[in-house]
Amino acid sequence: MMSAEDTDKKIQSSWQCTNVWAKPEQFDGNVVRQLIVPEGRFTHVQGIMGSLEISNEYGRWPAAPGESPLATEQVWARLVVGSKPGDQLQRAEWVKPIPLKRLSPKDVLASYRRAISFTDGTEGVPGLRPPQLGAMHAVLGYWTTNRTTPATVVMPTGTGKTETMLALLVAARPLCLLVLVPSDALRTQVAAKFETLGVLQKLGIVSSSALRPVVGQIQHRFTTASAAEDFANACNVIVTTPQALDASSPEVREAILNVCSHLFVDEAHHVAASTWAAIRAHFDKKRVVQFTATPFREDGRHLQGRILYSFPLREAQAQGYFSTIDYTGVIDFVDVDKTLAEQSVARLRDDLASGFDHVLMVRVSGIPRAREIKPYYDAIAADMQPVIINSQMAKGQQREALGALRNRQSRIIICVNMLGEGFDLPALKIAAVHDPQKSLGVTLQFIGRFARTSVGEEYGGASVFVARKDFEVDKRLRGLYAEDSDWNVVLRNLSEEAVEEQQEVSDFEEGFTSLPEEVALRSLLPKMSTVAYRAPRNEWEPQNIVEFFGEAQLLTVPIGLNAEAGVAWCVVESKTDVRWGELKTIEEVTYALYILYFDRNNRMLYINNSTNDGVFEDLAVAVLGEGASRFTGSTVYRVMADIERLVPTNVGVLDAHDRFRRFSMHVGSDVTASFSQAEAGTKSQTNISGSGFRDGDRVSISASLKGRIWSHETARSLKHWRDWCDSVGSKLLDDTISIDKVIGQFILPEPIKERPEGVLLAAEWPWEVHTRRAENIRLVYQDKSCEMAYADLLPNTDSTTGPFRFTVSTDAWKVGYEASVEKGGLVYSAANPDEEVMVVRARSETTLSAWLNSAGLLLTLNDDRIIEGNLLYRPTWEKEPFDRSALRPLSWDGISLNVESQTEHRRQDSIQFKAISELKDDPVPWDIILDDDGSGEIADVVAMRIDESGLAIRLVHCKYSHGEAPGARVADLYEVCGQAQKSVMWRRSDLTPFFSTLLDRANKKQKRTGVSPFEVGDVRKLYELRDRAVLLRPQLDIVIVQPGLSASRATTQQLDLLASTREYLNTTIKAPLAVWCSS
Repeated sequence: MMSAEDTDKKIQSSWQCTNVWAKPEQFDGNVVRQLIVPEGRFTHVQGIMGSLEISNEYGRWPAAPGESPLATEQVWARLVVGSKPGDQLQRAEWVKPIPLKRLSPKDVLASYRRAISFTDGTEGVPGLRPPQLGAMHAVLGYWTTNRTTPATVVMPTGTGKTETMLALLVAARPLCLLVLVPSDALRTQVAAKFETLGVLQKLGIVSSSALRPVVGQIQHRFTTASAAEDFANACNVIVTTPQALDASSPEVREAILNVCSHLFVDEAHHVAASTWAAIRAHFDKKRVVQFTATPFREDGRHLQGRILYSFPLREAQAQGYFSTIDYTGVIDFVDVDKTLAEQSVARLRDDLASGFDHVLMVRVSGIPRAREIKPYYDAIAADMQPVIINSQMAKGQQREALGALRNRQSRIIICVNMLGEGFDLPALKIAAVHDPQKSLGVTLQFIGRFARTSVGEEYGGASVFVARKDFEVDKRLRGLYAEDSDWNVVLRNLSEEAVEEQQEVSDFEEGFTSLPEEVALRSLLPKMSTVAYRAPRNEWEPQNIVEFFGEAQLLTVPIGLNAEAGVAWCVVESKTDVRWGELKTIEEVTYALYILYFDRNNRMLYINNSTNDGVFEDLAVAVLGEGASRFTGSTVYRVMADIERLVPTNVGVLDAHDRFRRFSMHVGSDVTASFSQAEAGTKSQTNISGSGFRDGDRVSISASLKGRIWSHETARSLKHWRDWCDSVGSKLLDDTISIDKVIGQFILPEPIKERPEGVLLAAEWPWEVHTRRAENIRLVYQDKSCEMAYADLLPNTDSTTGPFRFTVSTDAWKVGYEASVEKGGLVYSAANPDEEVMVVRARSETTLSAWLNSAGLLLTLNDDRIIEGNLLYRPTWEKEPFDRSALRPLSWDGISLNVESQTEHRRQDSIQFKAISELKDDPVPWDIILDDDGSGEIADVVAMRIDESGLAIRLVHCKYSHGEAPGARVADLYEVCGQAQKSVMWRRSDLTPFFSTLLDRANKKQKRTGVSPFEVGDVRKLYELRDRAVLLRPQLDIVIVQPGLSASRATTQQLDLLASTREYLNTTIKAPLAVWCSS
């Protein structure tokens, strides 16, 4: 390598020239440019007298001394008088014809023959990086097969994705390349790379004989198709955003796309958008390469195309393309934004003091947040001149803000969805994330901006500070934002897991050895539906599908076939007479998708049809041979076997005796009649749809006696459907499942004709109130407001008849309400018409009575009964009695049995204090014990720990005694049992709402009382458990604490109430129940 001294001498004895451009051409305002001579150095005069020249890594040009000018239409260098071969070149100037015209695209392509070196760069020897070389070989090798399925190349940020595109341009010599990018800024940046061929010529990877391509950018709409076609024909490379191309008419777009021979998609995870997909559809018969660092879409669907090459992030880290990242999670209940600003600015000052030329990006979610956050940085870093940039600013203001950052007038820039994909500023090394992104793909893209490595000692490692205040939407982010997370490991694992998942789908689709041209495999989105057959042997003949339907009826020839995966598909065309008239000249044409999956190991055939009609017995025989048997009759109901608290949502009934009303469909409360009639032997159920709980999660599925099984879900891909079929088949083949038990476990809804006798144990807000907290629904009474989710609904347990009465309770007020049964439904009203609570949203306001009559509540009654949606659900199975020995008596010395809450004063004579003490004395320590007592509580006490079984969560519900001494009062249990049953809602989905609510309540309680709600652990520990929860199996258990209950004197009525509560908790969320009481 050349020493620094030698380099200095070369610079002193050479001529530095600036860029020489051909005259730009405009087509309806869209500019086409070509760089003729790149900026560079020339050291010596070459050639022979009379034919002098100068050259460097970018090319060779004619030259002549000033006294002998050249008569040429080319650019030439005017040398000093008397120049001769071998002279050192210290001064010269370019002479250009006027105008200097660009070269033709064909001349450019001709210069690319054998112009690239496939050399692996090593220390001291320039060449392509390993990921670039790997991607090049993969793409060029794939193209030799003449396949046109889009190729996907996965390259982590910093590995040289754009330079790979440039190398492919030179190596493949496309007639006209279209490059699709997501933003205006990236269009400018990528176009500039193509105009100069990046660093490929500077490093000697591309020879000096190669000309720079003619590059056009689409920035404006074309007025005519002819202008657009002329523009495209003038270019080697066209760079555009989908929006810029879509601004022109369809005829214009067609004219441009017809000229283009190849498509490169940059940041390919955007192809989910319709404008991107429409452009890619034009290249179905052409070559497409999709480049991305994150090969997955945020809607969960496959990116589509074949993943040809994926360079692992771990290798990018090991080879120094992706720098180390120092992550700090910032937690502060008082003012997390201020703390985050202070910590990130302190890091910036430390880096500057260490000699690093770093700048800080502040990430916020919107323009109002940017204005809210900026004063923090103005206060602590006025000398850093913080500036704001967002897409709503004028272009001039944006350029001014970026200019201040680039020239270091400012070192802090506050961004709103700017400086994202493709933005390249090596000094960008510190991020202060006040509002984290909520999806993995966007997060990985964002982090990549800071993790790029750069040549030079002025840049150090990256630092990222993230405010921990809201729950991340994407579960995969929990491990990333976890306390003490090593981002260098977590990022690698997240990236590789995501790529591996996409690779599985890609490999599955690549396994199709035959594919029709008429319908793209990636466009198939079947419903989760199937008819299942048992095969006589473990072989099938999928090609018999063609003979079965006949080629004339098949729209897709050949059929799609993945022999290894056992999947075949086709589209069948059918023509029938129109139904609205007797016409011989018009036919109705329909198309049906058929998918077959043969599980060879279990001899199972699954058939899916897009019309969801028929059982396809002849088709099954065609591919399996004689002896194929369909799963029919009640056997199909096995698919419902593992669903708890199964409720039928609709039931079809066949009456063999009534020929006038042979078939009927029952929904809602009417399904009860269908079951009772079937039990009476007069009718039979033909199909059942039901919903319930599986492993604590709500699920739904349907099955018919004819053999069809379905759910309302749509498959993300054929592989997704095949995997679902495997789960269905495992139940169909399980002979240990009792059909009588499946049918018998249904909870049949009953219409409410009159008020059911019994005690109201609990009333719950609709679950959406807890999951859609962003809507900020508030309750207002006497000018005092409270979030609806944090208002308690306290049941009146004194009455077993008459209206259901309950109190809406907050820390500031209590208002009574009631629900009466009228005309087959519940009607809600304020107990006192003059005391009505208002429900207030951003743009609406209504009374709570009106809101309740629209949305309803979930009411829990004794005997394990529930009222929801004006239907009563009453389990029919026998519940086991509650064993008196399961009651756990405690010593209540020093405890006032009528003092429930310890309050912020930590009252040691309270029931809650006693419960917390019991938890602290547990032989297995709890990681968190949290006082959650208050309106809208999850429980009076919440305890959590990680053990060998996963994440243990204990919800403790306390209730004061209605008497001075323990006894047999059932009233002591009514409300606390209702509270225990309400705990089920925190396992209706994942634990996202649970942790989000718990953190929010803890924050507000500490601010309100000035006392930490944590009895054991702290907020950091709570965040840690929340982050690890995604990888752990949650197990809830519920504890009722009632010192007014005597274990020795408990009545049958009390034990029956506890048995119902235990049964409900067990069948919904598998939560055991413990009862702490008196002796």
